[in-house]
Amino acid sequence: MFSDISEVAYVEIINDHKESVIKHKISIKNGIGSDDYFIPTTLKTGNYKLIAYTSWMLNNSQNNFFEKDFTIIDPFEEHMNMVIDSTSSNLSDDKNETKNTSENIVLNLDKEKYSKREKATLLLPKTLDKGNYFLNIRKLDFIPESANNRSFTADPNLKQDINVLPETRGEIITGHVKAKATNADLSSKTVTLSIPGKNFIFKTAKTNSNGKFTFLIDKPTNISNCYVQLSELDRENYEITVDKTPSPDLSNLIFSNKTYISRKNLKAIKERSLATQVENVYFSQKKDSLIEASNTDFFFQPTEKKYNLDDFERFRTFKETIIEIVVELNFKDYNQVPSLYLSNNKFNITQSPEPCLVLVDGLQIQDINALLNYNAYQIESISVVDRPYCYGPKIFNGIVSIITKNKDFATIYNDKNILKTTILRPEPSKVYFEPKYETSTSLKRVPDFRYQLLWKPNIAFTNSEMSIPFYASDISGTYEIKLEGITETGNYVHFYKTFKIE
Repeated sequence: MFSDISEVAYVEIINDHKESVIKHKISIKNGIGSDDYFIPTTLKTGNYKLIAYTSWMLNNSQNNFFEKDFTIIDPFEEHMNMVIDSTSSNLSDDKNETKNTSENIVLNLDKEKYSKREKATLLLPKTLDKGNYFLNIRKLDFIPESANNRSFTADPNLKQDINVLPETRGEIITGHVKAKATNADLSSKTVTLSIPGKNFIFKTAKTNSNGKFTFLIDKPTNISNCYVQLSELDRENYEITVDKTPSPDLSNLIFSNKTYISRKNLKAIKERSLATQVENVYFSQKKDSLIEASNTDFFFQPTEKKYNLDDFERFRTFKETIIEIVVELNFKDYNQVPSLYLSNNKFNITQSPEPCLVLVDGLQIQDINALLNYNAYQIESISVVDRPYCYGPKIFNGIVSIITKNKDFATIYNDKNILKTTILRPEPSKVYFEPKYETSTSLKRVPDFRYQLLWKPNIAFTNSEMSIPFYASDISGTYEIKLEGITETGNYVHFYKTFKIE
């Protein structure tokens, strides 16, 4: 059955030196997620492993995770460590025309043979079990796939110490605060995390007695630039570090000493390499589309009052704009430093002598001098919450949120007390490119050397007949339709069918 313990999974590619060369984070829902890799040219010919796991699985003393062996071949590499074998025992050209796990399920095509760039239609019958499936249609060039893979069997009810928290509600980011002076108190320090941008993320956390802090990111965004800082008066007396993402122990992985390839596959490898190069040349005309996260409310909404500055007479600087437009704001020195305060006659309460929380594109600004002479023509809006606001472990004396037109203030703001780093973020969802030759002429003179005609992950099937169109490419040969998935009852099923392009 699908697991709902984790909302984040990790996929890594490991080389034969047991080093992680690619690592991706995947958002999952009810145990289902998808991702894709672009294999960089920096990876040398050799044997690799793909591993997959969740943070929760890292608590298993057996260190179980899914692993799959595969080979990467760089046809341009000189002196590659590869054995060219004409009798390699792990190769097979056997392919059945149709292979199904159920006699009652048949993948139907409107034709068995297609001409180049012709439209085809695949019909999934309503007798297919309910579940989640992926569909892959690609050319068969009989380059073998590694078959020695294994799946994991992890006990979800671990009876041992929990060292890694399960990411049940989103991504978990941890780190530590260290004092520059000895014997300094590390507990109960307020730490803030900002991921600036259009749909910015701002989080607060409090350190424990060892200076450790934990953030939970439950809002989708693919931005990896991250800013962490102490929201304390003496923040210059401390340093902040962000922990690396937990990874499994790779010491027990076993790799083959040699990379074997059959001599009869060399031609197919060169042909595939040529097709890939052609496709890469025309990549800009065949781009996949990223699905942007929908606009979500910021944490202080709908309690704020928003000033869209284009609705008012414009003033040159931020300071002038505050004085003339945002009447709730005023300047006052705090510890001999210019600061922003909010006033509200209705709530005549002072929670703290500290100034209000100031955010610019989601980045906390504790040095207001950087804003006083900022070009107000670059500001889109100013929102204020003019009363005490409790957010996480701290009560702020109100909130000022400034949104710039380019959402790029963090790139020009300098504060030596802010840790600027990058964190691993989930890959954004994509709509994969599919040519439509019947309705478009823009690709008429663009070569179509696709080996993979269609890739559709996360197909939710609900016992209703489903029609899926796709287009043949310019590459003739035998193609395979592969439909694999997990039914609602937890059974793995797979179906295959071949057809030809002439």
